[in-house]
Amino acid sequence: MIKALIFDLDGTLANTELLHYRAWKETLSNNGVTSFSLDSFMTFVGTSNEKVAGDYIISDRIEKSIPQVVLEKQAIYMNLIPEIKLFPGARDIIEKHHGVYRLALASSSHKKEIVSLLKSHSLDIYFDLVIGGDMVERKKPDPEIYLKVRAILEVDPHECIAFEDSEHGLNSAKNAAMYGVAIPNEFTKDHNFSRADLILNSLSEMDDKKITALLHSSP
Repeated sequence: MIKALIFDLDGTLANTELLHYRAWKETLSNNGVTSFSLDSFMTFVGTSNEKVAGDYIISDRIEKSIPQVVLEKQAIYMNLIPEIKLFPGARDIIEKHHGVYRLALASSSHKKEIVSLLKSHSLDIYFDLVIGGDMVERKKPDPEIYLKVRAILEVDPHECIAFEDSEHGLNSAKNAAMYGVAIPNEFTKDHNFSRADLILNSLSEMDDKKITALLHSSP
């Protein structure tokens, strides 16, 4: 029996990637990095703010700590949140299954970014649990964030379906022994989703029949 639906945020529920790119490009430019292309940013999709900051602190000799650079990026990104749109089917799947399953959000973004975005779309009231990347030690594809969600919700891994748009995110859920549904987007369409239990073009394709069908396979 499925008891919990767990969603990634960036690139899965909300179309945030270009805005994250804009925020990082401005942040790095302010710190003397003259080149940060969209292609460069795409290599970080599915990782974390700390990963981007850490790599560029080393490669471009930025004389600041990782937390300092991350805070600068967050300040810029938070001002862009009103521009963020939800993906088709995102609101429907959340509203439809609220009260039917436990709903959780497991994102590499920091919790304050997540909560601000959810509130901007009046979605914060639907989630039983929100875990951000700043609340775990090891980032996706490590399973820590999904194992933490499972433990707090007190559900078994095989009772959970995770929705992810990236290879790192999907592998994080699968490494936690959960069902994994991949919804690739324009930035992640070339990722390896061979471990996915189901691949969709859009969240709007997910229905109760597909949830039931997953139960006939092993996560």
